[in-house]
Parts: sequence; C-alpha cells; structure tokens
Amino acid sequence: MSTATRKPWTAEELNRLPEGWRYEIDEGELVIMAPAGWRHGKVTNRVAFVISQFVYPQRLGEVLSGESGFFVRRAPDVLRAPDVAFYSTERTARVGNASDFTRIPPDLAVEVRDPSEPDLSRKVRQYLEAGVRAVWVVDPEARTLTRHAPGEPPRTWADGEAVVEEPVLPGFTCRLRDLFGEE
Repeated sequence: MSTATRKPWTAEELNRLPEGWRYEIDEGELVIMAPAGWRHGKVTNRVAFVISQFVYPQRLGEVLSGESGFFVRRAPDVLRAPDVAFYSTERTARVGNASDFTRIPPDLAVEVRDPSEPDLSRKVRQYLEAGVRAVWVVDPEARTLTRHAPGEPPRTWADGEAVVEEPVLPGFTCRLRDLFGEE
C-alpha cells in the first residue's frame, strides 16, 4: 500500500496557477483567496493613497499595493502579500531591483479585513516575527484600525474623527474617516 503525499508549495509554483484568484503560502500550504470585493478594494486604495501622499513628497521610500508578496520564511515557504506595504528608503535599497518576491519585509504592512478571511491574527504574528515594524488591520465593516507593533499592546482607533498616528512614518497623521470615505 502506498500513500501519495504532496510536497509543500513553493513560491516558484505560484506562477503556474490560474489568474483571477489571490494566493499566499503558509508553512508550505497554498492559501487561495477569492478576488477582493468592492469595499475591500476601495478601502485598500484609500489607505495606499493616504500613505502615499505622505511618503512620496518626503522621499521616505515606496508604497506598494496590489498585494506584493514577500517571504516571511523559506523552507517551508511562508509567502505573504499585504494589501498595502510601506518600505523605507533603507529597506527599498536592500530590495534593489527585485522583479519577483523579496525577502526584505516592509516597515509597515496593512491588511484590510475581508469577509473571506475573518481572522488575521496568524498573519499579524508572522509579519511581526519577520521584522515588520508595524501592522495595521483595517476593518471596513467596523470602521476601525488596529495597530500592532513588537513589544506593544495593540491600539485600536474607532471614532471617525480620531487622528491616527504612525511612528514608522514620523510625523504622519490622518483622520480615521479618510481611510473609509463617506458611506
């Protein structure tokens, strides 16, 4: 009697998968996520826009959206793709001219909560263990933002008038409502 086992997925295999889905790898397991919906896309774009408006004029680094992947760990692969990521100029220089997935973690990773992925605690933990300096979990349904950082308790903003500050982006502030728009 033989038992067939599937070897762990690698990032290199992702290029052969059908388009139209979102993929990540967690401990060698393929994670397939449905395409993002309207609200998720709108909030992701707003977050990227608000951060970009602060980062680019000051030449602080790069803001990526569209779920650009980076290796949290290799063998077995853990490849995560935050909805929005900020790379400081120092980390951007370390990435260099990479055209594929990088091993350099972003300074700030933003996950916009999607109904298909209600629990983001594992991702948050993996990001922080990989060296991400801060993680935002933005919840469009509850209209909240929770900030996670190493050695700090999570902080949640829930009032639309609240001013969000991000130490990873010194001097950055925005009103929470700016991330969600009017509904």
